[in-house]
Amino acid sequence: MIGHHRGGPSIMSDAPLRILHYVPTTRFSVGGTVRAAMDICSVLARRGHHVTWLTADATDVPEDWNGETDGTPFAVETAPLRRLGRLDRASLELAARLVEQVDVVHIHALWCLSNPQLAAVCHRCQTPTVLSIHGMLDDWSMAVRGTKKKLFLRTVIRPMIARASAMLATAEEERRQATKWLPHDPVVIPLVMDMAPYDRLPGPSLARERFGEGGRPKVLFLSRVHEKKSIETLIEAVAILRDRSIDVRLLIAGTGDDRYLAAMQRLAEAKDVDDRTEFLGMVVGDLKLSLYEMADVFALATQQENFGLVYPEAMLCSTPVITTRGTDIWRELEEAGMSIADRTPVAFADGIQALLEDHGALEAKGRRGREYVQNWLAPNRIAEQYESLYRTSSATARS
Repeated sequence: MIGHHRGGPSIMSDAPLRILHYVPTTRFSVGGTVRAAMDICSVLARRGHHVTWLTADATDVPEDWNGETDGTPFAVETAPLRRLGRLDRASLELAARLVEQVDVVHIHALWCLSNPQLAAVCHRCQTPTVLSIHGMLDDWSMAVRGTKKKLFLRTVIRPMIARASAMLATAEEERRQATKWLPHDPVVIPLVMDMAPYDRLPGPSLARERFGEGGRPKVLFLSRVHEKKSIETLIEAVAILRDRSIDVRLLIAGTGDDRYLAAMQRLAEAKDVDDRTEFLGMVVGDLKLSLYEMADVFALATQQENFGLVYPEAMLCSTPVITTRGTDIWRELEEAGMSIADRTPVAFADGIQALLEDHGALEAKGRRGREYVQNWLAPNRIAEQYESLYRTSSATARS
């Protein structure tokens, strides 16, 4: 999907921006960073900006991101990443041609070696960079292989960070944790969320046809399957609820770590809740929205989550949320009336039980959550903040 960029730079306040976003791998299965970056690009393109999506893996790039459809980003695929996640010479030359024609380059995430390579290209071309952290400097994240990451910060990506026009955090809680690792405070701008799919929801019938109604209250986990998501907490909570004579159906949607997934399947059997625990695999598109609508509660007992697009996704489908303080937006979720619990099976069992005991209150929470997200993450208002940041970065770099 290699193409040619259109036009040259323009930074006038009333002119469309030319923005290049770089994400090494465009696969939804690797986590929410890809979806978050794609939503930003979609909204900016609809607002009339010229958005280029540069990636080394275009697996899940939409077909209409081909440079021929107005109001959509233009996707450019490099050669696959080489050993250690590096771009080859031809890909760097392609990137340089694109970088020379844009006002600003937005690089997503930290740890892939291709990111500092692209940042070096931007420096040579005198094109400013904005760098999104995506939770990678959160305390939990930095405790995992922390020695290696600290060395990487001090050496390999130090120039990329030092030269960035701005570092971006998605919430105040992320900014607080990241600041200790950076030479200057990040700017806080929430993720842009493409709300167009939520204007006309498909209804729960699609999910009921695929996964069955079941009759029991439904608790949904929808995320990447990874040990940091603490699926075991939900399985054990379901066992506690069963012992309280509260019969719920746990739906686990997502793919990821196959060994962890197998361990969770064994745990469900060991806890004798495999008859009420279902592993659905990857669910996307309208079926995903329908699944949110079918669920009574969305539950994620995460150890760490940056923004966690699954939360506003569930809330836009009027499904109440229960999660932990491990997510960087837990304060915003609590303000919206969602439930914040300790990451223990008992706490989640108590929280789920409290939500399910009053159906009227549950529906009211769902409505309140949807209204909150529509205001908090109003796409055009958030997009204006990104535009202002891009224009400031570009004007400063070229002054």
